[in-house]
Amino acid sequence: MAKPLRIFIYRRLAAGLGLAAFAAMLIFLHGMLRVALRPADLWTGVILYALVVALTLFNARKKFPFLPLLRASTWMQFHIYTGWLTVLVFLLHTNWSWPHGTMEQILEVLFALVALSGIFGLLISRWLPARMTRSGEPIIYERIPALRLQLRAHVEARVRHSEETTASSSLSDFYVRHLRAYLDRKPGWWLALAGVDPRLLRVRSELKALQRYLNPDELALARELEECIEAKRDLDYQYAGNRLLKLWLFVHIPLTYSLIILGLVHGFLAVRYTTGWF
Repeated sequence: MAKPLRIFIYRRLAAGLGLAAFAAMLIFLHGMLRVALRPADLWTGVILYALVVALTLFNARKKFPFLPLLRASTWMQFHIYTGWLTVLVFLLHTNWSWPHGTMEQILEVLFALVALSGIFGLLISRWLPARMTRSGEPIIYERIPALRLQLRAHVEARVRHSEETTASSSLSDFYVRHLRAYLDRKPGWWLALAGVDPRLLRVRSELKALQRYLNPDELALARELEECIEAKRDLDYQYAGNRLLKLWLFVHIPLTYSLIILGLVHGFLAVRYTTGWF
């Protein structure tokens, strides 16, 4: 086993064992507080809110990459393990049951959405980059529309040239009926998850069927069009993958800040009516 891989495994194992030990300690302390008739829910609520706020620091760290605040990968691991710990503290705080109050129910649903969107984000951030790499070198998201237009202009120029030199409209008809709509189409984010594009399969099939009726010069262009279709496919997967990663953040981050604001109100009310403070 290579040394970097060994170090990686040891670090993950140490982090996992540390998380398990800390979780066991929290469960034990929570049980002790309940047996001693102490306000266990109040303390778990304070810890829970502190953890949620700590998790938002990862987003702040990404906005200021120039600050010497550890590496982004270290913050990412902190975010992941703290996130799992937060789920446990939440379950302890709610006593593994559905609350009765309206605000508490809203908070529980909101926390569930934040947690589920976080797990979803973790999965796609681990899975999508490797999938996108198989579609070629990474491309900046904002450049993809321009590259798509360049590809379409190139295909149109080649089809017009073929029609002028071969005196045949077979490929130009194929372009108008099938290929132009495929080149103009913007893929949805779900393509990154589905992996199979029915329109791509249809265009490939139509071009393959057409090749039986083409002359040698048109066949050469048909092979070039196949390469252009594959290039469009790669652009589509890059676009869909980047779009999904961006859309996920637009869901996860607003939900998290909503949870922080509503949790602060809930905590204020809980402290006021439990302890008589404020």
